[in-house]
Amino acid sequence: MENELPDSAEAMEAKATAHALPIGWVALLVGLVVWGLYYLWAYSPWSTGWTQAGELTTTTAAATNITNTVLFTAVPAMVLVALYFAMARRGSAKK
Repeated sequence: MENELPDSAEAMEAKATAHALPIGWVALLVGLVVWGLYYLWAYSPWSTGWTQAGELTTTTAAATNITNTVLFTAVPAMVLVALYFAMARRGSAKK
């Protein structure tokens, strides 16, 4: 019975990827940081003068809000689809 797998957690750990982050996590981190910086710049009164009261008085606010809602839904969905296909290609390349 020398061909049995080891029972310890350390022996079952993947040694090749022990210190590397998956590309999906790196992409998520970078995307969140970039989005956070954009959001801070776009909706801060000190940078663009944007206020909630001013948003209610403009007539193009509804069109902008609809566009932003669609973008904030569609862009993450496209990123998820791209990550899915990238991971599927990665999995099939290893076989």
